[in-house]
Amino acid sequence: MMVEHEKLCRHLARFFMARHLNASFGESFPTVPGRMTLAALTTGARARTAFQRLQVQTVAELGPLSVKNLYDVRGTGQGTVEEVVTALVSAAVIRAGHAPEDAISGEDASFTNTAEASLSPAQAQLLEDLAQLAAWHHLRRRSSHSLLNVIVEDGAPEQIQEVALRLNSLTAADMVTNVGAPDPILEFTAVLSELDERQLRILRDRFLGRTPKKLTELAVEFDVSRERVRQIEVRLKDLLASTFHFGTCIGNLLASLRAEIQPIAALDRLIILHPDLARDVPGVDVPLWLVLDRLDEHFEVSDGWAAAPDVNAAREQTRILLEDFATEHGLVDLAAATSATVMPKAELLSWLRWCGYVVYNDQILTRTRSLNDHAAGLLAATGEPLQTDELHKEMGRDATIRSLTNVLGSDGRFVRTDRSTWGLASWEIEEYTSIRQQIGLELVAAGGEIELSRLVESITSRFDVSPSSVQAYAGNGEYEIIDRVVRRRVIPAAPRKAPSATRRLFRHGDVWKLRITITRDHLRGSGFPVPAGVASLVGCAQGEVVELDSELGSQSIRWTGLQPASGTIKRFLDQLQAMEGQTAFLEFHPYGRFCLTVQEPVAAGRDPLAQALELTGAVGTGDAERAKAILAAAIDLPEDAKPRRILVAYRQRGDDDIAALLEQVWTRQRHDWTDQQATGEERASTSMEPVGLDPPGSVATSEGDREPHVPYRRTASAGADDVTQDDGVLQEDSATVWVPVPAGYRSVGWVRPHEAEAAVLAYQLHADVPVHDGDEITGWARYVDGASTNAFDLQANVKLVRTRPQGERITCWIKEHEAFSVTQAAAEGRSVAVTGPDGETTGLVEYYQPDGEEARRFLSSTRLLRGRRPN
Repeated sequence: MMVEHEKLCRHLARFFMARHLNASFGESFPTVPGRMTLAALTTGARARTAFQRLQVQTVAELGPLSVKNLYDVRGTGQGTVEEVVTALVSAAVIRAGHAPEDAISGEDASFTNTAEASLSPAQAQLLEDLAQLAAWHHLRRRSSHSLLNVIVEDGAPEQIQEVALRLNSLTAADMVTNVGAPDPILEFTAVLSELDERQLRILRDRFLGRTPKKLTELAVEFDVSRERVRQIEVRLKDLLASTFHFGTCIGNLLASLRAEIQPIAALDRLIILHPDLARDVPGVDVPLWLVLDRLDEHFEVSDGWAAAPDVNAAREQTRILLEDFATEHGLVDLAAATSATVMPKAELLSWLRWCGYVVYNDQILTRTRSLNDHAAGLLAATGEPLQTDELHKEMGRDATIRSLTNVLGSDGRFVRTDRSTWGLASWEIEEYTSIRQQIGLELVAAGGEIELSRLVESITSRFDVSPSSVQAYAGNGEYEIIDRVVRRRVIPAAPRKAPSATRRLFRHGDVWKLRITITRDHLRGSGFPVPAGVASLVGCAQGEVVELDSELGSQSIRWTGLQPASGTIKRFLDQLQAMEGQTAFLEFHPYGRFCLTVQEPVAAGRDPLAQALELTGAVGTGDAERAKAILAAAIDLPEDAKPRRILVAYRQRGDDDIAALLEQVWTRQRHDWTDQQATGEERASTSMEPVGLDPPGSVATSEGDREPHVPYRRTASAGADDVTQDDGVLQEDSATVWVPVPAGYRSVGWVRPHEAEAAVLAYQLHADVPVHDGDEITGWARYVDGASTNAFDLQANVKLVRTRPQGERITCWIKEHEAFSVTQAAAEGRSVAVTGPDGETTGLVEYYQPDGEEARRFLSSTRLLRGRRPN
């Protein structure tokens, strides 16, 4: 029952205020003498100011009033009313009969102080209010901030302006004189010392533990019920909350933290502001910030952040704040967001990144959940078009460049500003569609015809495309070039390869099957190119899109670029649980139907005829004649076609893997041949080893790049970069400039990167393509149909030639995958292996630094080598 008098009276006053709001003071405190002056009560300046405004001086005059009447007085709040009621309770406890006479008359010694007595109640309250305000500023570490902001007229007397200046310069440091502030740790440990052992254990293990124990665990330890433990916990919380109210050291610290956390603050910054937060509290062995976190339900601390009321709510408030500032593409200016919060800029940046926002160029990207929203925000933050690879790199997402391109192309917010550059449609800049469409626009603007040079200049000056690409499109498809003038084609262009001549495309009755190897891009959902024979098969002309029916929705075949392409087949692969590296057949059925099947890899060592059938998508058969008929029909030959005709047809189509298997069945075993040797004089003049090749007329092996052999020749007058060609192989011409060839390879020659680019385009267009070196045409990539003798013998459809004053000179015959490898080596600045259609390494492209001796001598940074064939 031991309790301080003042503390007891304040608790009783709070009960009275909560339960007797309208009860009169006279009826509630009858033992307090009515003749007692209010000045004799133990009240401060705030209460005396309220008495003055009520115009009451004695307890009897206060008697008819209630708590509610006090709240109605101007400037009176919870603290003032509590102060008045506490004084009345104290007077009632003491009783008038035991109080000194001078207390009743109001002549208490505490009011005899002449300095305080000379002040009116309002003046005394002003000083008390300034002192409390100064204490708050001192607590918030703003001791140097001004307490007042007094404004006077410009024309006020100088003395008044000086008064305003003095008042405005008044700071918390001027008012707070107590240097030795109370210690919150001591204040908390003092409370802990009054708890019994069980209360202390529950407080430490249940309430303040970093990993609080369960009620059941504590109940077992104390041999009580779970409900009893919960009751003790609730009482402890109530005790701590009522003990550490505002005015206590810990209560003041909690109030400061609440003001700082709006709605989030870094715990590190709070510790810098209040170093006591990092101190451990004896008895519970946790830092003070954790104690305050558990004491106050207005905020929580999680992962280094103090949030009000919790981290999820703070994150949501941040989202709402940013949405108010966001532009149409979800951008928020970082400076604007910083000005709207109390957090320092660095802390705000850390919080935004913790929430998952992207900050780029001092702009906050609020919409990055989807690929297209992220791209739109990044472009808007950049303010200018970006190349696809740059945009992909800046986004840093787990998506392929092809997927990003597909997303950009299907979203109306984006426009292609160049061949591989994207911008926002809202910028209203010139849109790049495709070279073919740009040519169409130029023809419309020019009245239907335009000179080739003018067309090339107009398009290449505005977009990043090569002159050879413009010229290739201008002479193919719906356009044609006549006497260096481009116009729309009047007579339709001859179709490309028929389905029956298309590699890996086979016919089985009314169904055509295209064999592919499943790649990671297929599994990710990317589209992919298909041969022109497939487009012809489904009736897709250049510039068109055809939709095929399937059990899993429509399947698109589009020919909007140089080469036809198929839409994604991911849904089919997912249904079949296909894996990378497996063989699949795209099946094209009558009446526009489509489906996909997956086949296990062809087992090595089996009957070659059975393996060949499986590669065409047919079911194996033990009847050799039936197998021959199926293989013939698969490429649209009569079922009774001779084996050699079938073999030649597969070779011409480029199905070398199938042709190699058929050779094992239909051709006799070859004996070793002796290479034709160059004469000693020729050897000495060239300082080169002859390349061993099969004898003329032999059938090529499965590698598919043996050529009839003709010995090397050289011309004495050739220049440093001159080469001679006899068997499709480009030969270096001078013994003094010979660059050694690695073991196991033979030199095809120094194929320049722009020559390889023209060769790739020639394979795609099935047409001759000029080789451009700047604005000058230095040669041609001549396309030869597969039925040509040279193309069949050399297993290449493109012949590179260089123009000279005396005419064209053959450089070499180059295969499509070799041309791709040369362009890859030049683009990546390194040597790369040449991989054939069947995945085997067939050669090497050596890369030389452009400023090196070899590159300058042969005017090329790339040399193409083919693997040697055994004798």
